[in-house]
Amino acid sequence: MEVFTREDWAKYPFLPGASQYLRELGLGLPELDRPEYRPILDRAEERVRQAILRGKVDPEFFDVDLEAFSFVVALMLVSLVGNEYLRRRYALAEAERARVYLAGEGVERLLEIARSIGWRIRKVDMLKEARDYQFALSLKDYLKNSVGFHDLRWKLVNRLVHGGWVYITSGEATRLLVEEIKRIIEERAGRKIDGKVPEGLQAKVNQIRALLSEREVGRVEEVPKGVYLEHFPPCIKNLYNALLGKRHLSHVGRFTLTTFLLNIGMAPEEVIKLFSSLTDFDERITRYQVEHIAGERGSRTKYTPPKCETLRTHGLCVGADDLCRRIKHPLTYYKLKLRSAGRSKAREG
Repeated sequence: MEVFTREDWAKYPFLPGASQYLRELGLGLPELDRPEYRPILDRAEERVRQAILRGKVDPEFFDVDLEAFSFVVALMLVSLVGNEYLRRRYALAEAERARVYLAGEGVERLLEIARSIGWRIRKVDMLKEARDYQFALSLKDYLKNSVGFHDLRWKLVNRLVHGGWVYITSGEATRLLVEEIKRIIEERAGRKIDGKVPEGLQAKVNQIRALLSEREVGRVEEVPKGVYLEHFPPCIKNLYNALLGKRHLSHVGRFTLTTFLLNIGMAPEEVIKLFSSLTDFDERITRYQVEHIAGERGSRTKYTPPKCETLRTHGLCVGADDLCRRIKHPLTYYKLKLRSAGRSKAREG
Protein backbone atom coordinates (compact mmCIF):
# COMPACT_ATOMS: atom_id res chain seq x y z
CA MET A 1 0.00 0.00 0.00
CA GLU A 2 1.31 3.47 -0.93
CA VAL A 3 2.31 5.33 2.23
CA PHE A 4 3.23 8.66 0.60
CA THR A 5 0.94 11.40 -0.66
CA ARG A 6 1.34 14.09 -3.35
CA GLU A 7 2.25 16.52 -0.58
CA ASP A 8 5.01 14.17 0.52
CA TRP A 9 6.45 14.20 -3.00
CA ALA A 10 6.62 18.00 -2.77
CA LYS A 11 8.35 17.79 0.62
CA TYR A 12 10.69 14.95 -0.35
CA PRO A 13 11.02 15.12 -4.17
CA PHE A 14 14.26 13.10 -4.10
CA LEU A 15 12.47 9.91 -3.04
CA PRO A 16 12.20 7.16 -5.69
CA GLY A 17 8.39 7.25 -5.51
CA ALA A 18 8.37 10.96 -6.32
CA SER A 19 10.34 10.33 -9.51
CA GLN A 20 7.85 7.67 -10.56
CA TYR A 21 4.93 9.98 -9.81
CA LEU A 22 6.44 12.78 -11.93
CA ARG A 23 7.18 10.43 -14.82
CA GLU A 24 3.53 9.43 -14.87
CA LEU A 25 2.54 13.10 -15.22
CA GLY A 26 4.58 13.17 -18.41
CA LEU A 27 6.52 16.43 -18.29
CA GLY A 28 9.61 16.23 -20.51
CA LEU A 29 12.31 18.56 -21.81
CA PRO A 30 10.37 19.79 -24.88
CA GLU A 31 7.40 20.89 -22.75
CA LEU A 32 9.51 23.27 -20.68
CA ASP A 33 9.30 25.96 -23.36
CA ARG A 34 5.50 26.02 -23.22
CA PRO A 35 4.10 29.17 -21.49
CA GLU A 36 2.03 27.20 -18.97
CA TYR A 37 5.20 25.62 -17.59
CA ARG A 38 7.03 28.92 -17.04
CA PRO A 39 6.24 28.85 -13.26
CA ILE A 40 8.14 25.55 -13.00
CA LEU A 41 11.21 27.10 -14.62
CA ASP A 42 10.96 30.14 -12.38
CA ARG A 43 10.67 28.09 -9.20
CA ALA A 44 13.55 25.86 -10.31
CA GLU A 45 15.76 28.91 -10.81
CA GLU A 46 14.63 30.26 -7.45
CA ARG A 47 15.66 27.01 -5.73
CA VAL A 48 19.14 27.21 -7.19
CA ARG A 49 19.49 30.92 -6.42
CA GLN A 50 18.45 30.34 -2.82
CA ALA A 51 21.06 27.59 -2.55
CA ILE A 52 23.77 29.92 -3.84
CA LEU A 53 22.79 32.99 -1.85
CA ARG A 54 21.42 31.49 1.38
CA GLY A 55 22.60 27.90 1.51
CA LYS A 56 19.05 26.68 2.07
CA VAL A 57 15.99 26.23 -0.15
CA ASP A 58 12.79 27.77 1.19
CA PRO A 59 10.61 24.90 2.51
CA GLU A 60 7.30 26.73 2.04
CA PHE A 61 5.23 25.92 -1.05
CA PHE A 62 1.71 26.48 -2.34
CA ASP A 63 1.44 24.16 -5.34
CA VAL A 64 2.33 20.50 -4.80
CA ASP A 65 3.06 19.52 -8.41
CA LEU A 66 4.93 22.73 -9.16
CA GLU A 67 7.18 22.12 -6.15
CA ALA A 68 7.96 18.54 -7.12
CA PHE A 69 8.52 19.34 -10.80
CA SER A 70 10.69 22.36 -10.03
CA PHE A 71 13.05 20.16 -8.04
CA VAL A 72 13.65 17.96 -11.10
CA VAL A 73 14.20 21.01 -13.32
CA ALA A 74 16.54 22.52 -10.70
CA LEU A 75 18.65 19.35 -10.91
CA MET A 76 18.81 19.88 -14.68
CA LEU A 77 19.92 23.47 -14.16
CA VAL A 78 22.71 22.45 -11.82
CA SER A 79 23.85 19.69 -14.16
CA LEU A 80 23.89 22.01 -17.18
CA VAL A 81 25.76 24.77 -15.31
CA GLY A 82 28.50 22.20 -14.70
CA ASN A 83 29.97 23.82 -11.59
CA GLU A 84 31.10 21.30 -8.96
CA TYR A 85 30.82 23.79 -6.11
CA LEU A 86 27.24 24.54 -7.13
CA ARG A 87 26.40 20.84 -7.23
CA ARG A 88 27.61 20.34 -3.66
CA ARG A 89 26.02 23.54 -2.41
CA TYR A 90 22.67 22.78 -4.02
CA ALA A 91 22.64 19.26 -2.58
CA LEU A 92 23.35 20.65 0.89
CA ALA A 93 20.67 23.34 0.54
CA GLU A 94 18.00 20.81 -0.47
CA ALA A 95 19.07 18.47 2.33
CA GLU A 96 18.67 21.33 4.81
CA ARG A 97 15.19 21.99 3.40
CA ALA A 98 14.33 18.33 3.96
CA ARG A 99 15.64 18.56 7.54
CA VAL A 100 12.86 21.03 8.36
CA TYR A 101 10.21 18.49 7.39
CA LEU A 102 11.99 15.47 8.86
CA ALA A 103 12.20 17.18 12.25
CA GLY A 104 8.40 17.19 12.41
CA GLU A 105 7.85 13.58 11.36
CA GLY A 106 6.87 10.75 13.68
CA VAL A 107 8.60 7.42 14.05
CA GLU A 108 6.49 5.62 11.44
CA ARG A 109 7.02 8.22 8.72
CA LEU A 110 10.78 8.45 9.39
CA LEU A 111 10.87 4.68 9.08
CA GLU A 112 9.11 4.75 5.70
CA ILE A 113 11.33 7.53 4.36
CA ALA A 114 14.49 5.73 5.45
CA ARG A 115 13.34 2.46 3.90
CA SER A 116 12.33 4.24 0.70
CA ILE A 117 15.94 5.36 0.12
CA GLY A 118 17.26 1.87 0.75
CA TRP A 119 18.21 1.82 4.42
CA ARG A 120 18.02 -1.34 6.49
CA ILE A 121 16.26 0.05 9.54
CA ARG A 122 13.65 -1.11 12.02
CA LYS A 123 11.74 0.17 15.00
CA VAL A 124 13.04 -0.70 18.43
CA ASP A 125 10.92 -2.46 20.99
CA MET A 126 11.56 0.04 23.76
CA LEU A 127 10.31 -2.33 26.47
CA LYS A 128 12.44 -5.32 25.45
CA GLU A 129 15.49 -3.83 23.70
CA ALA A 130 16.58 -0.26 24.44
CA ARG A 131 14.38 2.21 26.26
CA ASP A 132 16.13 5.37 25.03
CA TYR A 133 16.19 4.58 21.30
CA GLN A 134 13.53 4.53 18.58
CA PHE A 135 15.43 2.80 15.75
CA ALA A 136 18.03 0.17 15.01
CA LEU A 137 20.02 0.97 11.86
CA SER A 138 22.26 -1.44 9.98
CA LEU A 139 25.96 -0.99 10.73
CA LYS A 140 26.69 -0.34 7.04
CA ASP A 141 24.15 2.49 6.72
CA TYR A 142 25.25 4.01 10.02
CA LEU A 143 28.94 4.10 9.11
CA LYS A 144 28.29 5.39 5.59
CA ASN A 145 26.50 8.46 6.92
CA SER A 146 28.32 9.15 10.19
CA VAL A 147 31.88 8.90 8.89
CA GLY A 148 32.19 12.67 8.51
CA PHE A 149 30.93 13.52 12.01
CA HIS A 150 33.61 14.50 14.52
CA ASP A 151 31.48 14.64 17.65
CA LEU A 152 32.64 11.78 19.88
CA ARG A 153 29.09 10.55 20.45
CA TRP A 154 28.95 9.34 16.83
CA LYS A 155 32.01 7.12 17.19
CA LEU A 156 31.06 3.47 17.11
CA VAL A 157 32.84 2.77 20.39
CA ASN A 158 30.35 5.13 22.09
CA ARG A 159 27.26 3.57 20.49
CA LEU A 160 24.97 0.74 21.54
CA VAL A 161 25.59 -1.94 18.90
CA HIS A 162 24.12 -5.44 18.84
CA GLY A 163 23.95 -8.07 16.12
CA GLY A 164 24.98 -5.69 13.33
CA TRP A 165 22.46 -3.01 14.38
CA VAL A 166 23.29 0.44 15.77
CA TYR A 167 20.65 1.92 18.07
CA ILE A 168 19.71 5.53 17.33
CA THR A 169 17.13 8.10 18.39
CA SER A 170 14.66 9.85 16.07
CA GLY A 171 16.83 12.97 16.16
CA GLU A 172 19.91 10.99 15.20
CA ALA A 173 17.98 9.26 12.42
CA THR A 174 17.07 12.68 11.04
CA ARG A 175 20.71 13.82 11.15
CA LEU A 176 21.86 10.70 9.32
CA LEU A 177 19.04 10.99 6.78
CA VAL A 178 20.14 14.52 5.93
CA GLU A 179 23.60 13.17 5.04
CA GLU A 180 22.09 10.45 2.86
CA ILE A 181 19.76 12.92 1.14
CA LYS A 182 22.67 15.26 0.41
CA ARG A 183 24.56 12.43 -1.25
CA ILE A 184 21.53 11.33 -3.30
CA ILE A 185 20.89 14.84 -4.60
CA GLU A 186 24.55 15.51 -5.36
CA GLU A 187 24.70 12.34 -7.44
CA ARG A 188 21.50 13.17 -9.34
CA ALA A 189 22.62 16.75 -9.98
CA GLY A 190 25.71 15.38 -11.69
CA ARG A 191 23.85 13.27 -14.26
CA LYS A 192 24.20 14.26 -17.89
CA ILE A 193 21.13 15.76 -19.56
CA ASP A 194 20.22 13.98 -22.78
CA GLY A 195 18.34 15.73 -25.55
CA LYS A 196 18.10 19.26 -26.88
CA VAL A 197 18.01 21.87 -24.12
CA PRO A 198 14.93 24.13 -24.44
CA GLU A 199 15.62 27.85 -24.89
CA GLY A 200 13.86 28.74 -21.66
CA LEU A 201 15.95 26.29 -19.67
CA GLN A 202 19.18 27.45 -21.34
CA ALA A 203 18.32 31.05 -20.45
CA LYS A 204 18.03 30.03 -16.80
CA VAL A 205 21.37 28.22 -17.03
CA ASN A 206 22.99 31.40 -18.32
CA GLN A 207 21.46 33.44 -15.49
CA ILE A 208 22.77 31.02 -12.86
CA ARG A 209 26.23 31.11 -14.43
CA ALA A 210 26.15 34.90 -14.33
CA LEU A 211 25.21 34.82 -10.64
CA LEU A 212 28.05 32.43 -9.88
CA SER A 213 30.45 34.67 -11.75
CA GLU A 214 29.30 37.70 -9.76
CA ARG A 215 29.73 35.85 -6.50
CA GLU A 216 33.01 34.27 -7.55
CA VAL A 217 31.64 31.03 -6.15
CA GLY A 218 33.80 27.97 -6.45
CA ARG A 219 36.29 29.72 -8.72
CA VAL A 220 39.90 29.65 -7.60
CA GLU A 221 42.69 30.50 -9.97
CA GLU A 222 45.19 27.76 -10.74
CA VAL A 223 47.72 27.66 -7.93
CA PRO A 224 51.36 26.68 -8.47
CA LYS A 225 52.12 23.37 -6.79
CA GLY A 226 54.51 23.37 -3.86
CA VAL A 227 54.31 23.60 -0.08
CA TYR A 228 55.94 26.85 1.06
CA LEU A 229 54.92 27.54 4.65
CA GLU A 230 56.27 31.08 4.59
CA HIS A 231 53.68 32.00 1.95
CA PHE A 232 50.66 30.50 3.73
CA PRO A 233 47.89 33.00 4.53
CA PRO A 234 47.62 33.77 8.28
CA CYS A 235 44.49 31.64 8.75
CA ILE A 236 46.08 28.55 7.18
CA LYS A 237 49.37 29.07 9.00
CA ASN A 238 47.44 29.23 12.28
CA LEU A 239 45.59 25.98 11.50
CA TYR A 240 48.81 24.30 10.38
CA ASN A 241 50.66 25.29 13.55
CA ALA A 242 47.71 24.20 15.69
CA LEU A 243 47.85 20.78 14.04
CA LEU A 244 51.58 20.46 14.59
CA GLY A 245 51.03 21.50 18.22
CA LYS A 246 48.38 18.78 18.60
CA ARG A 247 45.74 21.37 19.45
CA HIS A 248 42.05 20.84 18.73
CA LEU A 249 40.79 21.82 15.28
CA SER A 250 37.11 22.30 14.50
CA HIS A 251 35.47 20.37 11.67
CA VAL A 252 35.58 23.47 9.45
CA GLY A 253 39.21 24.06 10.44
CA ARG A 254 40.20 20.51 9.50
CA PHE A 255 38.34 20.73 6.20
CA THR A 256 39.93 24.10 5.39
CA LEU A 257 43.47 22.96 6.15
CA THR A 258 43.02 19.65 4.29
CA THR A 259 41.61 21.25 1.15
CA PHE A 260 44.31 23.93 1.13
CA LEU A 261 47.18 21.45 1.48
CA LEU A 262 45.77 19.14 -1.19
CA ASN A 263 45.25 22.04 -3.61
CA ILE A 264 48.84 23.26 -3.29
CA GLY A 265 50.19 19.83 -4.12
CA MET A 266 50.53 17.89 -0.87
CA ALA A 267 49.76 14.20 -1.36
CA PRO A 268 46.82 12.66 0.55
CA GLU A 269 49.22 10.31 2.33
CA GLU A 270 51.20 13.28 3.64
CA VAL A 271 48.04 15.01 4.88
CA ILE A 272 46.93 11.83 6.67
CA LYS A 273 50.35 11.61 8.33
CA LEU A 274 49.99 15.19 9.60
CA PHE A 275 46.68 14.39 11.29
CA SER A 276 48.07 11.21 12.86
CA SER A 277 49.49 13.22 15.77
CA LEU A 278 46.02 14.17 17.07
CA THR A 279 44.64 12.24 20.04
CA ASP A 280 41.36 11.43 18.26
CA PHE A 281 43.11 10.19 15.09
CA ASP A 282 41.39 7.25 13.40
CA GLU A 283 43.34 6.20 10.32
CA ARG A 284 40.40 4.56 8.54
CA ILE A 285 38.11 7.55 8.94
CA THR A 286 40.83 10.11 8.25
CA ARG A 287 41.94 8.27 5.12
CA TYR A 288 38.37 8.13 3.81
CA GLN A 289 37.80 11.83 4.46
CA VAL A 290 41.10 13.02 2.97
CA GLU A 291 40.77 10.83 -0.13
CA HIS A 292 37.15 11.95 -0.55
CA ILE A 293 38.20 15.62 -0.37
CA ALA A 294 41.02 14.89 -2.83
CA GLY A 295 38.48 13.52 -5.33
CA GLU A 296 39.74 9.95 -5.07
CA ARG A 297 36.53 8.57 -3.57
CA GLY A 298 32.79 9.08 -3.79
CA SER A 299 31.75 11.70 -6.37
CA ARG A 300 35.40 12.08 -7.54
CA THR A 301 35.10 15.81 -6.93
CA LYS A 302 38.19 17.59 -5.64
CA TYR A 303 37.19 20.17 -3.05
CA THR A 304 38.63 23.65 -2.61
CA PRO A 305 38.94 25.60 0.66
CA PRO A 306 36.12 27.89 1.82
CA LYS A 307 36.24 31.56 0.84
CA CYS A 308 37.58 34.16 3.26
CA GLU A 309 34.02 35.29 3.98
CA THR A 310 33.15 31.79 5.20
CA LEU A 311 36.32 31.55 7.27
CA ARG A 312 35.46 34.84 8.99
CA THR A 313 31.99 33.51 9.76
CA HIS A 314 33.53 30.48 11.51
CA GLY A 315 36.09 32.54 13.42
CA LEU A 316 39.05 31.14 11.48
CA CYS A 317 40.27 34.44 10.03
CA VAL A 318 43.16 35.41 12.33
CA GLY A 319 45.98 37.91 11.96
CA ALA A 320 44.71 39.32 8.67
CA ASP A 321 47.32 41.44 6.88
CA ASP A 322 47.06 44.02 4.09
CA LEU A 323 46.96 41.36 1.38
CA CYS A 324 44.13 39.53 3.17
CA ARG A 325 41.99 42.63 2.90
CA ARG A 326 42.42 42.70 -0.88
CA ILE A 327 41.60 39.06 -1.69
CA LYS A 328 38.64 36.74 -1.20
CA HIS A 329 40.20 33.29 -1.05
CA PRO A 330 43.18 31.73 0.79
CA LEU A 331 44.48 30.09 -2.39
CA THR A 332 44.53 33.47 -4.12
CA TYR A 333 46.65 34.79 -1.22
CA TYR A 334 49.08 31.90 -1.64
CA LYS A 335 49.34 32.39 -5.39
CA LEU A 336 50.01 36.13 -5.08
CA LYS A 337 52.65 35.53 -2.40
CA LEU A 338 54.41 32.98 -4.60
CA ARG A 339 54.24 35.32 -7.59
CA SER A 340 55.66 38.18 -5.53
CA ALA A 341 58.47 35.96 -4.25
CA GLY A 342 59.25 34.92 -7.82
CA ARG A 343 59.50 38.52 -8.97
CA SER A 344 61.83 39.33 -6.06
CA LYS A 345 64.18 36.49 -6.98
CA ALA A 346 64.13 37.59 -10.60
CA ARG A 347 65.18 41.12 -9.60
CA GLU A 348 67.96 39.75 -7.40
CA GLY A 349 69.19 37.61 -10.26
